[in-house]
Amino acid sequence: MATDGRTVVGFDGSPSAWRALDWATDRIAVRGGALEVVHAIDIRVGGAVFGPRFDLVTTAETGLKQARNHVRALAPDVAVEVRWVEGPPASALLGAAAGATLLVVGTDKGPLLSGARVGTLPLKLAARADCAVAVIPASSRPERNVVVVGVDRSVLARSALALAVTEASWTGAQVEAVHAWDVPEALHSALDSGEHADPAFLKREQAVIPEAIADVPIARPAPISPIVVRKNPAEALIEHGAGAVAIVVGTRGRGRFAASLLGSVSHDVLLNLPCPVLVTPKEYSFVVPSRPNDTDDW
Repeated sequence: MATDGRTVVGFDGSPSAWRALDWATDRIAVRGGALEVVHAIDIRVGGAVFGPRFDLVTTAETGLKQARNHVRALAPDVAVEVRWVEGPPASALLGAAAGATLLVVGTDKGPLLSGARVGTLPLKLAARADCAVAVIPASSRPERNVVVVGVDRSVLARSALALAVTEASWTGAQVEAVHAWDVPEALHSALDSGEHADPAFLKREQAVIPEAIADVPIARPAPISPIVVRKNPAEALIEHGAGAVAIVVGTRGRGRFAASLLGSVSHDVLLNLPCPVLVTPKEYSFVVPSRPNDTDDW
Protein backbone atom coordinates (compact mmCIF):
# COMPACT_ATOMS: atom_id res chain seq x y z
CA MET A 1 0.00 0.00 0.00
CA ALA A 2 1.76 3.14 -1.21
CA THR A 3 1.50 6.21 1.00
CA ASP A 4 2.62 9.81 0.65
CA GLY A 5 4.02 10.23 4.16
CA ARG A 6 1.26 12.53 5.39
CA THR A 7 -0.22 12.36 8.84
CA VAL A 8 -3.77 13.73 8.75
CA VAL A 9 -5.33 15.04 11.97
CA GLY A 10 -9.09 15.43 12.23
CA PHE A 11 -9.57 18.77 13.96
CA ASP A 12 -12.72 20.52 15.18
CA GLY A 13 -11.37 22.74 17.96
CA SER A 14 -12.51 20.46 20.78
CA PRO A 15 -10.19 19.48 23.65
CA SER A 16 -9.86 15.99 22.21
CA ALA A 17 -8.85 17.44 18.83
CA TRP A 18 -6.12 19.52 20.45
CA ARG A 19 -4.81 16.38 22.17
CA ALA A 20 -4.73 14.57 18.85
CA LEU A 21 -2.89 17.49 17.26
CA ASP A 22 -0.25 17.55 20.02
CA TRP A 23 0.24 13.77 19.78
CA ALA A 24 0.66 13.87 16.01
CA THR A 25 3.01 16.85 16.15
CA ASP A 26 5.26 15.18 18.73
CA ARG A 27 5.31 12.00 16.67
CA ILE A 28 6.27 13.73 13.43
CA ALA A 29 8.94 15.80 15.17
CA VAL A 30 10.71 12.52 15.97
CA ARG A 31 9.95 10.47 12.85
CA GLY A 32 9.65 13.06 10.10
CA GLY A 33 6.85 13.45 7.61
CA ALA A 34 4.26 16.08 6.77
CA LEU A 35 1.30 17.10 8.92
CA GLU A 36 -2.10 18.02 7.50
CA VAL A 37 -4.79 19.39 9.81
CA VAL A 38 -8.28 18.90 8.41
CA HIS A 39 -11.55 20.30 9.72
CA ALA A 40 -14.60 18.48 8.34
CA ILE A 41 -17.65 20.75 8.29
CA ASP A 42 -21.18 19.83 7.34
CA ILE A 43 -22.55 23.14 6.07
CA ARG A 44 -26.10 21.80 5.88
CA VAL A 45 -26.08 20.92 9.58
CA GLY A 46 -24.62 24.31 10.52
CA GLY A 47 -27.30 26.09 8.53
CA ALA A 48 -30.06 23.99 10.03
CA VAL A 49 -28.90 24.73 13.59
CA PHE A 50 -27.87 28.40 13.35
CA GLY A 51 -29.65 29.59 10.22
CA PRO A 52 -28.42 30.36 6.69
CA ARG A 53 -26.44 33.43 7.74
CA PHE A 54 -24.12 31.49 10.04
CA ASP A 55 -20.61 31.47 8.54
CA LEU A 56 -19.33 28.02 9.43
CA VAL A 57 -16.41 28.28 7.00
CA THR A 58 -14.94 31.37 8.67
CA THR A 59 -15.30 29.69 12.06
CA ALA A 60 -13.44 26.63 10.78
CA GLU A 61 -10.70 28.71 9.15
CA THR A 62 -10.13 30.66 12.37
CA GLY A 63 -9.68 27.42 14.29
CA LEU A 64 -7.35 26.00 11.66
CA LYS A 65 -5.18 29.10 11.77
CA GLN A 66 -4.86 28.66 15.53
CA ALA A 67 -3.96 25.01 15.03
CA ARG A 68 -1.25 25.88 12.47
CA ASN A 69 0.27 28.50 14.76
CA HIS A 70 0.20 26.01 17.63
CA VAL A 71 2.10 23.39 15.63
CA ARG A 72 4.69 25.92 14.49
CA ALA A 73 5.27 27.02 18.07
CA LEU A 74 5.48 23.45 19.32
CA ALA A 75 7.68 22.08 16.52
CA PRO A 76 9.00 24.73 14.10
CA ASP A 77 10.58 22.14 11.80
CA VAL A 78 7.36 20.22 11.18
CA ALA A 79 5.80 20.93 7.78
CA VAL A 80 2.12 21.69 8.44
CA GLU A 81 -0.79 22.46 6.14
CA VAL A 82 -4.37 23.19 7.17
CA ARG A 83 -7.64 22.97 5.26
CA TRP A 84 -11.33 22.37 5.66
CA VAL A 85 -13.40 19.86 3.75
CA GLU A 86 -17.17 19.81 3.39
CA GLY A 87 -19.26 16.83 4.38
CA PRO A 88 -20.14 14.53 7.28
CA PRO A 89 -17.01 14.04 9.43
CA ALA A 90 -16.43 10.33 8.79
CA SER A 91 -16.67 10.39 5.00
CA ALA A 92 -14.93 13.77 4.73
CA LEU A 93 -11.94 12.68 6.84
CA LEU A 94 -11.66 9.35 5.03
CA GLY A 95 -11.50 11.21 1.75
CA ALA A 96 -8.94 13.67 3.10
CA ALA A 97 -6.75 10.81 4.34
CA ALA A 98 -6.70 8.96 1.00
CA GLY A 99 -3.08 7.99 0.34
CA ALA A 100 -1.93 9.19 3.76
CA THR A 101 0.21 7.20 6.17
CA LEU A 102 -1.79 7.87 9.32
CA LEU A 103 -5.13 9.39 10.31
CA VAL A 104 -5.30 10.76 13.86
CA VAL A 105 -8.42 11.66 15.83
CA GLY A 106 -9.09 12.44 19.45
CA THR A 107 -11.76 11.03 21.73
CA ASP A 108 -13.16 11.66 25.18
CA LYS A 109 -13.58 7.93 25.69
CA GLY A 110 -11.52 6.26 28.37
CA PRO A 111 -11.47 3.03 30.37
CA LEU A 112 -15.02 2.22 31.43
CA LEU A 113 -16.06 5.87 31.09
CA SER A 114 -18.76 7.27 28.85
CA GLY A 115 -16.91 10.50 28.06
CA ALA A 116 -18.47 13.85 27.28
CA ARG A 117 -18.64 13.28 23.55
CA VAL A 118 -18.04 9.63 22.83
CA GLY A 119 -19.63 9.27 19.39
CA THR A 120 -18.84 6.62 16.81
CA LEU A 121 -16.39 8.57 14.65
CA PRO A 122 -13.21 6.69 15.74
CA LEU A 123 -14.96 3.35 15.18
CA LYS A 124 -16.07 4.34 11.68
CA LEU A 125 -12.64 5.64 10.73
CA ALA A 126 -10.80 2.61 12.12
CA ALA A 127 -13.08 0.23 10.22
CA ARG A 128 -12.98 1.98 6.88
CA ALA A 129 -9.65 3.83 6.50
CA ASP A 130 -7.07 2.67 3.98
CA CYS A 131 -4.30 3.82 6.31
CA ALA A 132 -3.56 3.22 9.96
CA VAL A 133 -5.75 5.17 12.39
CA ALA A 134 -4.62 6.53 15.76
CA VAL A 135 -7.25 7.33 18.40
CA ILE A 136 -6.00 9.59 21.19
CA PRO A 137 -7.84 9.62 24.54
CA ALA A 138 -7.45 11.86 27.56
CA SER A 139 -4.89 9.56 29.18
CA SER A 140 -1.95 10.42 31.38
CA ARG A 141 1.57 10.57 30.00
CA PRO A 142 3.10 7.08 29.56
CA GLU A 143 4.47 5.49 32.70
CA ARG A 144 6.15 2.67 30.78
CA ASN A 145 8.13 2.91 27.55
CA VAL A 146 6.16 0.02 26.09
CA VAL A 147 4.04 -0.52 22.99
CA VAL A 148 1.44 -3.24 23.49
CA VAL A 149 0.20 -5.26 20.52
CA GLY A 150 -2.46 -7.93 20.22
CA VAL A 151 -1.28 -11.07 18.42
CA ASP A 152 -3.25 -14.04 17.16
CA ARG A 153 -2.91 -16.32 14.15
CA SER A 154 -4.34 -13.89 11.59
CA VAL A 155 -2.61 -11.81 8.94
CA LEU A 156 -4.14 -8.82 10.72
CA ALA A 157 -1.98 -9.57 13.74
CA ARG A 158 1.13 -9.64 11.53
CA SER A 159 0.33 -6.13 10.34
CA ALA A 160 -0.28 -4.97 13.90
CA LEU A 161 3.00 -6.50 15.08
CA ALA A 162 4.94 -4.81 12.28
CA LEU A 163 3.45 -1.44 13.16
CA ALA A 164 4.08 -1.95 16.89
CA VAL A 165 7.74 -2.78 16.31
CA THR A 166 8.12 0.23 14.02
CA GLU A 167 6.52 2.53 16.58
CA ALA A 168 8.66 1.20 19.41
CA SER A 169 11.89 1.42 17.41
CA TRP A 170 11.68 5.21 17.10
CA THR A 171 11.72 5.83 20.84
CA GLY A 172 13.64 2.81 22.13
CA ALA A 173 10.48 1.30 23.55
CA GLN A 174 9.89 -2.37 24.24
CA VAL A 175 7.08 -4.29 22.54
CA GLU A 176 4.76 -6.40 24.66
CA ALA A 177 3.18 -8.91 22.29
CA VAL A 178 0.03 -10.16 23.99
CA HIS A 179 -1.72 -13.34 22.94
CA ALA A 180 -4.86 -13.96 24.98
CA TRP A 181 -6.76 -17.19 24.62
CA ASP A 182 -10.11 -17.97 26.10
CA VAL A 183 -12.65 -20.79 26.10
CA PRO A 184 -16.44 -20.87 25.73
CA GLU A 185 -18.32 -19.98 28.88
CA ALA A 186 -19.41 -23.60 29.33
CA LEU A 187 -15.77 -24.64 29.81
CA HIS A 188 -14.83 -21.94 32.33
CA SER A 189 -16.06 -23.88 35.33
CA ALA A 190 -14.01 -26.93 34.36
CA LEU A 191 -10.79 -24.90 34.13
CA ASP A 192 -11.61 -22.95 37.26
CA SER A 193 -12.24 -26.13 39.22
CA GLY A 194 -8.80 -27.52 38.45
CA GLU A 195 -9.17 -29.33 35.13
CA HIS A 196 -6.05 -28.83 33.01
CA ALA A 197 -6.03 -27.96 29.34
CA ASP A 198 -4.37 -30.48 27.04
CA PRO A 199 -0.59 -29.84 26.89
CA ALA A 200 -0.72 -29.94 23.09
CA PHE A 201 -3.33 -27.16 23.13
CA LEU A 202 -1.23 -25.03 25.46
CA LYS A 203 1.85 -25.63 23.31
CA ARG A 204 0.00 -24.37 20.25
CA GLU A 205 -1.07 -21.23 22.11
CA GLN A 206 2.50 -20.59 23.30
CA ALA A 207 3.69 -20.86 19.68
CA VAL A 208 1.40 -18.12 18.33
CA ILE A 209 3.71 -15.18 19.11
CA PRO A 210 6.99 -16.79 17.93
CA GLU A 211 5.28 -17.81 14.70
CA ALA A 212 4.00 -14.28 14.14
CA ILE A 213 7.44 -12.79 14.80
CA ALA A 214 8.99 -15.22 12.30
CA ASP A 215 6.44 -14.18 9.66
CA VAL A 216 6.93 -10.41 9.98
CA PRO A 217 9.71 -8.65 8.06
CA ILE A 218 10.96 -6.25 10.72
CA ALA A 219 12.50 -3.15 9.15
CA ARG A 220 13.50 -1.51 12.44
CA PRO A 221 14.34 -3.71 15.44
CA ALA A 222 12.81 -3.44 18.89
CA PRO A 223 12.86 -5.90 21.80
CA ILE A 224 9.72 -8.06 21.95
CA SER A 225 8.42 -9.65 25.14
CA PRO A 226 5.81 -12.37 24.57
CA ILE A 227 2.88 -12.52 26.98
CA VAL A 228 0.40 -15.41 26.80
CA VAL A 229 -2.62 -15.30 29.10
CA ARG A 230 -5.97 -16.97 29.48
CA LYS A 231 -8.26 -13.94 29.32
CA ASN A 232 -10.68 -12.11 27.09
CA PRO A 233 -8.36 -10.58 24.44
CA ALA A 234 -9.74 -7.05 24.69
CA GLU A 235 -9.55 -7.12 28.48
CA ALA A 236 -5.96 -8.35 28.31
CA LEU A 237 -4.92 -5.54 25.96
CA ILE A 238 -6.67 -2.88 28.04
CA GLU A 239 -5.04 -4.21 31.20
CA HIS A 240 -1.52 -4.32 29.73
CA GLY A 241 -2.06 -1.00 27.93
CA ALA A 242 -2.48 0.94 31.17
CA GLY A 243 0.44 3.36 31.34
CA ALA A 244 1.84 2.24 27.98
CA VAL A 245 2.89 4.40 25.04
CA ALA A 246 0.25 2.84 22.79
CA ILE A 247 -1.79 -0.24 21.98
CA VAL A 248 -1.74 -1.58 18.42
CA VAL A 249 -4.53 -3.74 17.02
CA GLY A 250 -5.57 -4.91 13.57
CA THR A 251 -8.85 -4.45 11.77
CA ARG A 252 -10.69 -6.98 9.65
CA GLY A 253 -10.92 -5.00 6.44
CA ARG A 254 -12.70 -2.31 4.45
CA GLY A 255 -15.54 -1.98 2.03
CA ARG A 256 -19.28 -1.41 1.95
CA PHE A 257 -19.95 -3.28 5.17
CA ALA A 258 -16.73 -2.25 6.91
CA ALA A 259 -18.48 -0.76 9.93
CA SER A 260 -19.46 -4.28 10.96
CA LEU A 261 -15.99 -5.68 10.21
CA LEU A 262 -13.88 -3.79 12.72
CA GLY A 263 -13.68 -6.86 14.89
CA SER A 264 -14.83 -7.34 18.45
CA VAL A 265 -11.37 -6.96 20.03
CA SER A 266 -10.54 -3.70 18.23
CA HIS A 267 -14.06 -2.43 18.87
CA ASP A 268 -13.90 -3.17 22.60
CA VAL A 269 -10.43 -1.65 22.98
CA LEU A 270 -11.58 1.53 21.23
CA LEU A 271 -14.43 1.81 23.69
CA ASN A 272 -12.09 1.52 26.71
CA LEU A 273 -8.85 3.21 25.69
CA PRO A 274 -6.26 3.30 28.49
CA CYS A 275 -3.73 4.99 26.16
CA PRO A 276 -3.46 5.94 22.46
CA VAL A 277 -4.64 3.09 20.23
CA LEU A 278 -3.42 2.49 16.68
CA VAL A 279 -5.52 0.38 14.35
CA THR A 280 -3.76 -0.87 11.25
CA PRO A 281 -5.27 -2.21 8.03
CA LYS A 282 -4.12 -5.65 7.02
CA GLU A 283 -2.28 -4.13 4.02
CA TYR A 284 0.09 -2.28 6.36
CA SER A 285 3.37 -1.44 4.59
CA PHE A 286 6.52 -2.79 6.21
CA VAL A 287 8.83 -0.16 4.67
CA VAL A 288 10.02 2.62 6.98
CA PRO A 289 12.10 5.75 6.31
CA SER A 290 15.82 5.43 6.92
CA ARG A 291 16.16 9.10 7.88
CA PRO A 292 13.90 11.26 10.07
CA ASN A 293 13.04 13.58 7.17
CA ASP A 294 12.05 10.84 4.73
CA THR A 295 8.33 10.95 3.96
CA ASP A 296 7.98 7.97 1.60
CA ASP A 297 6.34 5.75 4.20
CA TRP A 298 6.67 4.71 7.84
